[in-house]
Amino acid sequence: MIDHSARGQGASGILLHFSSNTISAHIEEYPVGTYPRAHWHGPGAHIVILSGEGYSLLWEPGKPRTRIDWRPGTMFVPPAKWFHQHFNPGKEPARYLALKPWGFTYQVEDLVKTLEVEAAGGTQIDYKDQDPEIHQTFVQECAKRGVEVRLKL
Repeated sequence: MIDHSARGQGASGILLHFSSNTISAHIEEYPVGTYPRAHWHGPGAHIVILSGEGYSLLWEPGKPRTRIDWRPGTMFVPPAKWFHQHFNPGKEPARYLALKPWGFTYQVEDLVKTLEVEAAGGTQIDYKDQDPEIHQTFVQECAKRGVEVRLKL
């Protein structure tokens, strides 16, 4: 695993390349008491939770957020261009596998933009620009589990 802090504080990850490069994938891990920035991308990304217990928020811009609680084995697919954000209020690192129906060589979109904040032309919401309710809920979820919030806003 390599540093992947462009996605969120403390994040690490690895990119996976498949035969014929028709699918891309990456694994990301977030420490206890942290979460990545919200981001969006094109269609078809399947998220499979490998470890940890937490929740994700998904929302279409300008619409209410949907919450998905997860544990190992949970899978969900954020709709195209919907923001999504994954939260680890659990007691162990959270790790997920993201599978996408396009390869790194035959990209149908610029995946680098998912590592940049909106102010720089990317598709991530910087922590300072997110709805404050998102962080408040995370703090409450960590408190319920006796977990220290390690994310520094």
